[in-house]
Amino acid sequence: MVCVKSFDTENTVMELREWLTNSSNIVLCQNGWGNAEIFSKYFQNVFNARVITGFIRPQKNKVDVTVHAQPVHLGSLLGGNLDCLDPLAKALEEGGLPSAVTPYIAKDLWAKMLYNCPLNALGALLKVPYGLLGEKESTREIMEAIVNEVFSVMRAMGYETHWENTHVYLEEFYGKLLPNTYEHESSMLQDLRAGKVTEIEAINGVVVREGEKRNIAVPYNIMVTNFVQFLQDKGRT
Repeated sequence: MVCVKSFDTENTVMELREWLTNSSNIVLCQNGWGNAEIFSKYFQNVFNARVITGFIRPQKNKVDVTVHAQPVHLGSLLGGNLDCLDPLAKALEEGGLPSAVTPYIAKDLWAKMLYNCPLNALGALLKVPYGLLGEKESTREIMEAIVNEVFSVMRAMGYETHWENTHVYLEEFYGKLLPNTYEHESSMLQDLRAGKVTEIEAINGVVVREGEKRNIAVPYNIMVTNFVQFLQDKGRT
């Protein structure tokens, strides 16, 4: 199970190659999009986990779970045999973390992108919990524009998710997803406070890059990506 930040994916691949075979089972429990493509260059059996669990680490040996919004989903973006994932799902379930194997992991991962893209960066930039972003018209307008752009890029890449369109998704976003994570602070905010690199490139940055490849305008994703990159670089100089 690979649980590193997305910006460490390349380094992790190189390290794992030293002591795993190319037929080892790899499960990526990471944010963003694009990690499976990197791992599949060196390993045959690459799987993904969709994890919507927020946590903070107040001490090096202590983790506090702040929210667990939905069960962990395990699957393959690359057409792999899912049978090997059953024991892992069972072990997670028995350990108190609801989990299931699914043939629709791509839809789940894009659902997480639709959740992360409007919330993670904006929460970091404004230094507020997720719930407050949904209470003001000014931030709702930005989030809805980001979601529209994600939908456009996702479909241009040949993927779909669990909602037919932006309108249907936003109804669930405001009605269920956001209230369930009202008090959560974004991982990017935690990283910026600690002077660390963020995962902006693997989240909103993916929408920017894939949109540019397809001549799809994504100005709101460009805006939050550039702002986070500025703060990230500023904090590390």
